[in-house]
Order: sequence, then structure tokens, then C-alpha cells
Amino acid sequence: MKNNKVYLPVDAIARHEDFDVWYEDGDTFLSIKGAWSSERDKAVIFGRMGGEMGHIKPDHKALTYYLKLERWEYVFHTLHLFKHYYVNGMKWQIDGSLANPPFDFVNEEDHTKEVHVQTVNFKGHGECYEIRARDVAKLRIAAATVIAMGIKEEYKGLSEGLKDPNVSKLKKAQNWLFADKGIRYEDLDEKPLEPAE
Repeated sequence: MKNNKVYLPVDAIARHEDFDVWYEDGDTFLSIKGAWSSERDKAVIFGRMGGEMGHIKPDHKALTYYLKLERWEYVFHTLHLFKHYYVNGMKWQIDGSLANPPFDFVNEEDHTKEVHVQTVNFKGHGECYEIRARDVAKLRIAAATVIAMGIKEEYKGLSEGLKDPNVSKLKKAQNWLFADKGIRYEDLDEKPLEPAE
């Protein structure tokens, strides 16, 4: 089925230039344009007919990204760079990295695997990420999420830290107050993290 899989070049973001995402038959699915000079640059998403349909825009610290598609907006959270991400609005938990595919987007409520990402050799375009969604309606946000992951990993941006669900209300309040500071890639380690204070 043409509509549930799209392909993104593995080196698309590393080239720091505009790129396309393709359907399985080679037709353009999305075109992504941006300045590509830093993590803080906005990437604009164009549909296959050429009209602007959304963007990927970091917040003021480039800690979270806003994924806007038509009238809907989602928030991409980096909990631990190269390991764990979350998409608010879709309830997707993502354990994995573009540096080490395959991985899945798992719905946190019913634990279904809604999106699968793997690398394949794609028709004359070389190595690409294959983004396969169970529900075609979620394919655009899935592609935008993979692009946001790519931007975050390319620039080794800030992580929010893994949240401990068993902390006290006082600690949760403290975490909320300091949550937007972020943890630098160089300061990440293997243990569960709380936001920097």
C-alpha cells in the first residue's frame, strides 16, 4: 500500500540543506526547507502540491520542538538524547535513535506500536529511513517526528531528563520549576536523570 510508508534520506539533515520525503513509488510526500545553520532554525514543511502545511520550530532554548501540521500542533520532547523521546499530543513513547534503528513509536495508553522506523536501500536514493505507520492519518506527524529527532541528534541538543514517577509532590514541584533548563549532551550518563537544578 503506497500510503502507509515514506522514505527519508539517512543523511538529509547532516547535509544542512533542503530535502524531500518520498512515497514508496518515488512521488514526493513532503518537502522540507529551512536555514539549517543551527538547531534553533525553523524547518518549514511543504505538501506534495507545494503549499506550506506546517513547520518544526524549537522553543526559545531548543529544548522542545513544536510540530505544527495544518491546524494541529504537537510537542516533541527529548527526554534522553539518542535514547528516549516523547510526542505530546500523540502519546508516543520512542525508545531508540536514528543512529541505531530499527525502533517503534509506542502509544503509552494501549502499548500498540503505531509507527516503525528502519533503514532500507531505497530506489536510487541510497540508504533511507523507512517510516511505516499503521494508520495513514498519522504518517505526516510520524515523518515530522523523525525529522525533529534527526535535527536534535545532529546538533546534540539539550535533554529534559527522564522523569521518576515515584518522586514526592515537593520534588515534582521542584522539577517543574527547573524543567526548562535542560541537560547538555556532554552531561548525560547512563543513570536515570532528573532535570538540572
